[in-house]
Amino acid sequence: MEELLKPEMVEAIIMSATVGQFGQQLVEETWNETWKKFDTAKAQLMNTLVSGGSALTTYVLTQDSFAPKAAAVALLSGVFATTALKLLKKKNAGAEEKAIESAEKLKALEIEAKDDRIKSLEKEIEQLKKVSE
Repeated sequence: MEELLKPEMVEAIIMSATVGQFGQQLVEETWNETWKKFDTAKAQLMNTLVSGGSALTTYVLTQDSFAPKAAAVALLSGVFATTALKLLKKKNAGAEEKAIESAEKLKALEIEAKDDRIKSLEKEIEQLKKVSE
């Protein structure tokens, strides 16, 4: 899974999903009265199409060369903008939890090493007291 989400792809997904949501909100607010006339399913379909179209258009306008796979990722990220952003947030939260867990383990190991060192020094002190007596 890590290989699929290279930093460049994550950046493209975030940009596309963000642009898709922005495009969707812009169109929805601009044609607010028309949107109100749609039933829920039609409004959702239009939101999806506008979001994906916005993301794909932005990709085409901002890239020097056209890569079909990257364009498809941009389109899908726009279509599934909310889901894509939630998945990336979840992925980042998982990475953050792992980092916190690793930091806690490292702290515990450091404390254990210090405790071992203290015990070792206490034994040395005891031995020195016995020798000096």
